[in-house]
Amino acid sequence: MFTLKPVNFIFKISTTDLELVYIESGGVRIEVGAIPLKSIDKKCVNIEIIFSIVAEVKCITLNFDESNYNNFCISEKLPIENHLENDEEKLYHPDSGFYEVIDSEYLQRNIKKYDPRNRLNLKHYIVKGYDSYIELIASTYTVNEIIKTTFRHR
Repeated sequence: MFTLKPVNFIFKISTTDLELVYIESGGVRIEVGAIPLKSIDKKCVNIEIIFSIVAEVKCITLNFDESNYNNFCISEKLPIENHLENDEEKLYHPDSGFYEVIDSEYLQRNIKKYDPRNRLNLKHYIVKGYDSYIELIASTYTVNEIIKTTFRHR
């Protein structure tokens, strides 16, 4: 059994589609649909999660919850009202779809291979879609909302 800790993340992933782009020298970019937690109308937006240092990335075409039934727990399963605070740094959803695996046995078995000098601060992450999920061994990440613009020709 493994424990998932929701990442401090101001969105709830709400998608049936994940886009994963891996660039050997540039890390990983994941694009997903998500609902901003401060959104009044709960309208879905596109976001990108960018990991600059990635040791390993896997895309698994299975529903995470179904394929790991009874093999995981979410560490902070409190009512969402307890998490929706005015301070944006503390705003997160307890089941956001973006998690760090706490005390990951997989990471512990592989850390010497990926980071023998322990300089990269690698962590084990899971990003859940609907019928697939992404597992990463990576360090820092950034999250951006993608603003799509349309151009009109005259």
